[in-house]
Amino acid sequence: MRVLFTTYAAASHYFPMVPLGWALRLAGHEVRVAAQPSFAARIAEAGLQPVASGTDADPGAAWLGLDLTVRGDPAGGADERTVRTMTMFRLAAEAIVDDVVAIAREWPADLLVFEPREYAGPAAARALGIPSVRLPYGIDHTSPRRGAEWPLLAPLWERLGLTGVDAAGTATLCPCPPSLQVPGLPSLPERWRMRYIPHNGRTHAPAWLHEGGPRVCVTWGTSLAQARGNLEPLEELLRALAGVDGEIVLAVDPAQRELLGDLPPGVRVACGVPLNLLLPTCAAVVHQGGAGTTMTAAACGVPQLVVPVKGDQLVNAERVAARGVGLSVPYPQLDAAEARQAVRVLLSDQSIRRAALEVAAENAAQPSPAEAVTTLTELAGAYAGA
Repeated sequence: MRVLFTTYAAASHYFPMVPLGWALRLAGHEVRVAAQPSFAARIAEAGLQPVASGTDADPGAAWLGLDLTVRGDPAGGADERTVRTMTMFRLAAEAIVDDVVAIAREWPADLLVFEPREYAGPAAARALGIPSVRLPYGIDHTSPRRGAEWPLLAPLWERLGLTGVDAAGTATLCPCPPSLQVPGLPSLPERWRMRYIPHNGRTHAPAWLHEGGPRVCVTWGTSLAQARGNLEPLEELLRALAGVDGEIVLAVDPAQRELLGDLPPGVRVACGVPLNLLLPTCAAVVHQGGAGTTMTAAACGVPQLVVPVKGDQLVNAERVAARGVGLSVPYPQLDAAEARQAVRVLLSDQSIRRAALEVAAENAAQPSPAEAVTTLTELAGAYAGA
């Protein structure tokens, strides 16, 4: 097969696609990844072939003049944050969709795989009559919002002269362990399962990784610092955790290390250490609820304290707490004593640890990416033979 991947230009959206890309390559299929030109190098770092498409969109353009006091959208019934969010993703899709259609037609592609915030993919697949597979990067937080969000994509469909496009694609390949998933997901086309396998990019394992303990990992992803230009919430958390038994390991992107001021005594800084290697050496992880950290902790069986700020972080935090694999403290109400106590609970409560190990086993029991390739081959074959 020839399989075209499409992704929003963010590592957190792309990295969960990499294991499936390599499973396809190892099975002998051709894989290309279409994204904005500025993201091509990040795609290549993972060993997959980038195809620079369209132009780079400015994600900040959709957020200029945001007024969160405006709660309604008369046209679509969505609140202002939803409208801005979908405008950002729609503009990113519009910037590449013409090239995605051309690539998929001229190559030509037999199958298109897209992550749930990249909407040029399902549009191109619909225009060309090929199957498309939606690959969520964790807990499926987007399909429950389809009624409010997907109508806002109408200008993208209209650009290609399409009507009634389903942003769910032909099928969904879901990497989230069932018990961690949002309950009562709306009916979609085919929904298959696949094991979540963490991919952290080109990283290294330090010599101290398997020394000492107990250890608590604190990490804050990359998107918030990119948007705010600081890591103040992370610094606040580190101060709150002073006095917790065990070593505090701060996992931070090397590019954002300079944003941190003086750190409390006893904090080890781990720049660029892959979470899938670090977390198995930890008794707990404290994070903001990003999909990559949530899912990697789940795959590694590590109890979680989630301090969500926005968007899918709120959904991930709710599911972590509901499944019993961790606790959640909303960031605006963050209290130092409460954060310390929550981490102490994670370190001592055996029921949370058992639940975390159960979810890790549940994930391991899901079909591997290699097994998923067989399902995708059958899907493409059915379309080719129709």
